[in-house]
Amino acid sequence: MRKTLTNQKIKNFQPKCLSKEGRNIGRSGAVSATGFVLPCCWLDRPNEPRDSKVSTLFDEKLHIDNNDTIDDIIKSDPWQKFMRELTTKPEESSPICLEMCRTSGSRYVHKEEW
Repeated sequence: MRKTLTNQKIKNFQPKCLSKEGRNIGRSGAVSATGFVLPCCWLDRPNEPRDSKVSTLFDEKLHIDNNDTIDDIIKSDPWQKFMRELTTKPEESSPICLEMCRTSGSRYVHKEEW
C-alpha cells in the first residue's frame, strides 16, 4: 500500500526556500561540498540515496564547474521544474522537503498515516 499525504500535511507545507508568494526569495541556497547548487542545505545528504526529485539537481550539467554563473544553474530547466513543483504539486515534492518544511508540529517526528 502506498503512503499518501493528508490534506493537513499539504496545507502545512511551506517551502522555506520560497516566499509565501512562491518566488525564490526565502531561505538561502546552498552549495554542496561536491559543487552543486541546491535550494537548501537539507537536500545535500551524501550518505543517503537521493530521491528522484533531488537527483535532478545533481546532474553534471548543473555542476558549478560547468556553468559561468549561479544564475545559469538556478534558471536551468531542472531547477525551475523542482521549484515550480514545490508550489504546484506539493504532494509530489521530495520527501526531504515535506519533512523539513512543515509549518506545524515537529519536523523530526513524523507520524505515518495510511
